[in-house]
Amino acid sequence: MNHNLIVSILISSIFFGCSGDSTVRNGLSLEKRKKVFQELRVAEKKASKEALSNFPQPGTPGGGGVEFRVKLKELQVAYWNEVLDSNQVELNLGDSIFTEGLKEKWAQEARNKSKD
Repeated sequence: MNHNLIVSILISSIFFGCSGDSTVRNGLSLEKRKKVFQELRVAEKKASKEALSNFPQPGTPGGGGVEFRVKLKELQVAYWNEVLDSNQVELNLGDSIFTEGLKEKWAQEARNKSKD
């Protein structure tokens, strides 16, 4: 009898443990993560464009390649922090959201939606 009770408890705990919203990760819904991902992509592009305008020829001798990379990193961090802060997302979640978005091809998904 105890064996059946233990098995029932085990099955119940597995069921209830898995029955939560599978789209929520780190306390953020899938839609929120997708929104943050898209904004992080825009922030990346903005940082690249701004850094390139300061150092227009980073691949040429004397073109400021090292300075370009330093400025690019500074701008990326600053713009990502703005995006995460404005969405009330912890700063340490930015990389995981961005990686998830790349892996799941959210950028392509957004492009396909805009074409429809």
